[in-house]
Amino acid sequence: MSDAAEPSEAPSPRARGRVLQAVNKTWPGFISGAVEGRARELIDQDQYEEAADVLEKGIVKYGPASVSQVLLAWCLHLSGRNEAALEWVVRAVEEEPDDEDAHWLRANVLFDLGRADEASAALWRAVELAPDNGRYYMQLAWFHYVDREFAKTRELVDQALERSPDDAWVQQTAGRIFDYHLRHKRAHTHYVRAFELDPDDAAVRDDLAEILQTRGRLSAGVRVAWETAKAAAPAGGDAAVAAAPAVRDEESLYEVMLRRWSWRWYERALRIALLLNVIDWIFPTPLPGSAVLAGLTVAAYGVVWTRSLLELPPECRRDLVGKGRRGKFAGALARIVVVFAAMGLVLWGELSALQHLGLVALLIAGYAEWYWRAARISGRRAFGADPDR
Repeated sequence: MSDAAEPSEAPSPRARGRVLQAVNKTWPGFISGAVEGRARELIDQDQYEEAADVLEKGIVKYGPASVSQVLLAWCLHLSGRNEAALEWVVRAVEEEPDDEDAHWLRANVLFDLGRADEASAALWRAVELAPDNGRYYMQLAWFHYVDREFAKTRELVDQALERSPDDAWVQQTAGRIFDYHLRHKRAHTHYVRAFELDPDDAAVRDDLAEILQTRGRLSAGVRVAWETAKAAAPAGGDAAVAAAPAVRDEESLYEVMLRRWSWRWYERALRIALLLNVIDWIFPTPLPGSAVLAGLTVAAYGVVWTRSLLELPPECRRDLVGKGRRGKFAGALARIVVVFAAMGLVLWGELSALQHLGLVALLIAGYAEWYWRAARISGRRAFGADPDR
């Protein structure tokens, strides 16, 4: 199972700068106005519902022409009032049919209202008006990343990347689309590029941490998640970091990464055991050859496991066996020991074909348990789609 987060929603292309610039261009004296000035202060604080209220009161007092309809619709959209936002953005499109931002906003509102076909048509109109805007192509790809053939989605993604290669949001969304379609290497490349463009974006860092663990770089994923939690923690040094909710909360990404670290090593032990069982089944190895094989396998595994452990920052190593995690770490370690002990007995003895087949069944059952617990750790359903998909 992939540890990477399936994209449940596109990273928000807030576009605050573009919307406000469009308003400033259309209403050159409006930016200094009292109504918009107060609304902009609230927008800068991410208080979109309050900003929409200010703009609506401005319309009542000074008339519709005194307020940017696109800006009002945008604030209503971000505050969750999509029906009202649609009314205003439709008016904006009717008055300014060549305003690509109005079409872009209309597409976003329609998509949130579940009207995907209309949203796609509106966004295509924005593409026609601004063919060099990579974000429009990427949002078209996002609208259809599940229900459209991957080849068509990928074509839109490539067009977006060609037009906006230095846009962190475009790179991150490309990564999520490729991640969803299990192109993990390509997704990793885009997450790394998004991180280079916007290293302070926590969502980008979270996606990067996820894909690192998915691709088997377990310690690197934990390190990125820990650095993100540390950056979000209040000032006060390592003690404050350890006490921060982002670290303590079992639902936090860092907590999930720590639990995955040890649990993924158990999964690797199961893989090795399955391989050794098949080898011994096809090419029975008598002593002392079987003892040498078992010893070399355990030694190699131990060296790689220890190296991965040492690659973690000291704080992460302490957290692995910290309060509330010690039992989970010990449980995964005990399972690893049991798996290798059982395989040692298998290599030492001479099992029949039926016994080898029975061992395969046991390993499959162990893998099913691993899969189920991995889903629980990640907060997903083991089977079937998640409810919010």
